[in-house]
Amino acid sequence: MISKLWSPETRRRTLWWTVGIVLTIALVAVSAVLMGGSPPSKIVLATGQPGGVYDSFGREYQKRLRAQGLKVELVNTAGSVDNFRRIIEGKVDIAFAQSGTYQTVTDPEHKVTGLAAIYYEPLWIFSKRDVRVEDRMGFRPDSVAVGPKGSGTEAIAKAIIAEQGYDITAPAIVNLTAAEARRLLLEGKLDVGFFVTSYRDPGIMELLRSKELRLTSFRREAAYTRKFRGLTPLKVPEGLLDLKDNIPSENITLLSPSAMLVARDGINPRVVELVLKVAQAVNGPGDLLDPALKFPTLEGMDVPVNEAAETYLTQGESFLSRNLPYRALRWVLLLKLLILPLLAVWFPLIRLAPLVASWRRGRWLKRYYARLREVEGKIAAARWPNELRDTINDLEALRSEVLLVSRKLPPQQQQDAYHWRLHAQLILNEAGERLVRMDNATAVAR
Repeated sequence: MISKLWSPETRRRTLWWTVGIVLTIALVAVSAVLMGGSPPSKIVLATGQPGGVYDSFGREYQKRLRAQGLKVELVNTAGSVDNFRRIIEGKVDIAFAQSGTYQTVTDPEHKVTGLAAIYYEPLWIFSKRDVRVEDRMGFRPDSVAVGPKGSGTEAIAKAIIAEQGYDITAPAIVNLTAAEARRLLLEGKLDVGFFVTSYRDPGIMELLRSKELRLTSFRREAAYTRKFRGLTPLKVPEGLLDLKDNIPSENITLLSPSAMLVARDGINPRVVELVLKVAQAVNGPGDLLDPALKFPTLEGMDVPVNEAAETYLTQGESFLSRNLPYRALRWVLLLKLLILPLLAVWFPLIRLAPLVASWRRGRWLKRYYARLREVEGKIAAARWPNELRDTINDLEALRSEVLLVSRKLPPQQQQDAYHWRLHAQLILNEAGERLVRMDNATAVAR
């Protein structure tokens, strides 16, 4: 019973199905690698300290991306350096980061790629009225706030302090959050506070309005920007931030890193396009410090640029992204991922199946017709009755063999088996008639 169920024909069909399924799976996997897989329905975005500008922008991006069909999970962090580490460790997909801080992390496998710079993020250095940061002077312990541990503020603050000849391990250096540093500055308990944030940060305006604090204006901005490639000199005219209260009260020159969008290597190109489209809507109009239509841009990036981001910002978005919403795009690309391998495997298999069957049928016929011609030749060459009888017996055995084989053939090949048997019967009839004539001749001779 088992041998009948597991016939040679069944084994052959099983082999063909197995080959087709394996090829389909292999092509789907290869397509997923080459095309970047189907766009995800959710990403993880690292922002910054709760209540900070990165956090605010993160919520805005989350709202706009959700409206496009992409869910975003926000993760608050210590800042840029922490964000880079999270990307390297594979904990987040995209993050906000400050230019000039990538060099402070170790990324030997180049897992971080840059999408775009999205706005200027000035360095604000506030100090007491009687303190000048560029003057060499001693500071009290815990009196110079350089931002949270692992933040972009800490990285740039310590770099500038070290360049000015200060010891960055001195007791005066203290890590504080922006909120803590602001409070202690206003209370007179800090001498200097470093902040890297947008002018739209309410805490910055509060410090600017304080009569007891001074905002550092860099006189040697050209020297700083030559030494620190991630910085751009930013001129803030008198009264720009508040005409009524004349803030700032004089022309100020700030040093400004750029806020960047960075992502893990291998992020889906369609996600990159969607995030940059949102960046154009959020950051493109510009503001008091950012020129209109300047951002997002590849200028000011000190992180290896993502290929999809470079293509989008230099050539525009792809045809599918331009004409389909993200929700529909996900399904189109998913179907493409599945249908193309199916067509590549099963369409040729379906086309080849009749040809293979015809080849197998021709091979089967050729083999048995060759043997039939061989027997027919022996019958024609036989000179004696006994020799002819032996050849007829060989033909009967061959016919019985074909009869057994034909029972295992599929219905579409039965016609060939019947044709062969008719031809064999014709030869058998002719051999029988010749044998009768030979027997009669032998009897007459006797």
